[in-house]
Amino acid sequence: MLIALTMTTVFFNSCVKSPDLEVEKQNLLALHKAQEDAHLNEDVKQFVNQFANPMISIKHGKITTVSQDAALKRFQNYFDTVLIKSWKDITPPIIDFSEDATMAYMLVDKLIILTYEDGEGKTIEEKTHFAWGSIFKKQEDGEWKIVCSISTNEPKENE
Repeated sequence: MLIALTMTTVFFNSCVKSPDLEVEKQNLLALHKAQEDAHLNEDVKQFVNQFANPMISIKHGKITTVSQDAALKRFQNYFDTVLIKSWKDITPPIIDFSEDATMAYMLVDKLIILTYEDGEGKTIEEKTHFAWGSIFKKQEDGEWKIVCSISTNEPKENE
């Protein structure tokens, strides 16, 4: 009986296809590139479509749960008030997966240059060094969604 159970387990496990982590990594890198495109083209829907509904956000020392509707409003306001001139990785994203490749994280180190108008109508250029981590969960349809985002930026000289 024990031999039959062992052989069944070995046979079943050998039939389970291991995830192709290189393919999954390329899928996540494509989402990373789509985030850049969305920011440079001010396409809030393309950006927010990557978020789970709801998504957890950790920023400024607070944990919040954000619906897609709230994220759409927030990022539309952001895209309406800034012009992103550059969105460049300082180092390549670091990506790792759970053993079954249903969860992953991506760590990003990025320099963003943008302009905005101050209260007097003067155009201000700002460079910000951001670092963030996104936790992705693979959905039943095979699509990756961001379930949690942890974001920080390097303090400015006057902060």
